[in-house]
Amino acid sequence: MWHCPLCKSPISLGTKQIICPNRHSFDKAKSGYVNLLPVQFKKSKVPGDDKDMVRARREFHQLNAYLPLKERIISLLGDTLGKKDTHSVPLDGERKSGFINIYDAGCGEGSYLDAVIDGLLAKGFSVNGAGSDIAKIAVELAAKAFKSTQFVVASSFDLPLVDASQDVIIQVFAPGSNEEYLRVLRAQGLLLTVDPAPKHLFELKTRVYDDPKQHKLEEAPRAGFTRLHNEIFTFSIEFKSVEQALALIKMTPFYWKLPEGKINEIVKTLTSVSADFHIQLWQKHNSEDAK
Repeated sequence: MWHCPLCKSPISLGTKQIICPNRHSFDKAKSGYVNLLPVQFKKSKVPGDDKDMVRARREFHQLNAYLPLKERIISLLGDTLGKKDTHSVPLDGERKSGFINIYDAGCGEGSYLDAVIDGLLAKGFSVNGAGSDIAKIAVELAAKAFKSTQFVVASSFDLPLVDASQDVIIQVFAPGSNEEYLRVLRAQGLLLTVDPAPKHLFELKTRVYDDPKQHKLEEAPRAGFTRLHNEIFTFSIEFKSVEQALALIKMTPFYWKLPEGKINEIVKTLTSVSADFHIQLWQKHNSEDAK
């Protein structure tokens, strides 16, 4: 399912050193990830989120405060994949292996992909999972924590995947390329996107800004896709300790911009926040439908 980021030839990541037919080589790290982001394609020396922010997100996810979101994603994908009508991904007819390939574009430290894989396995699906992120430190953390899943360093705007190789792509709080998603998804493949909804973490924003602004919803259609589901999913996070509140703040840009005294003040007074998400589920058109 992988291809060389330089010449687009198919490659296998099953060996320690990966060499494509045109002799481009890539090494597999001890933790299992592969760096498929050539240095000439980097736009900065260390692209993506830095080490502290990535580790803060891992700490936050270990507290499971976003568990309702993960469960909602699993429910939506499971219900859609389980349907036998024309709105479902073909589970057997076009897939000799019987496995559903799920790819997380912008996977961060891997928590969402791991939850989705475990949740769909629990529902009886056969799943292959893989993910990529532009931040090397995030991919390294993901590979160390979730050893049965293949992670690579790569840009979501140039996915190192062969055409029509994926059944499901998830994009959670990450930028991505609609053209790339159309390229790598099979016909009728699913794309699930999660973005902040208007009231996401608004209680925190009111303590940071004098005039806090709500997030704007992105409601535009996607070329080549039909939208199957569109919802605002909201729940409250009640903090049981200062440590929980701090874990949330540390995974946002606010923590790295505010003075320490301001952060301490927020942590002491922030007892709950609204988790507000815009979840959309899209299905790629059949090639016949596009004609």
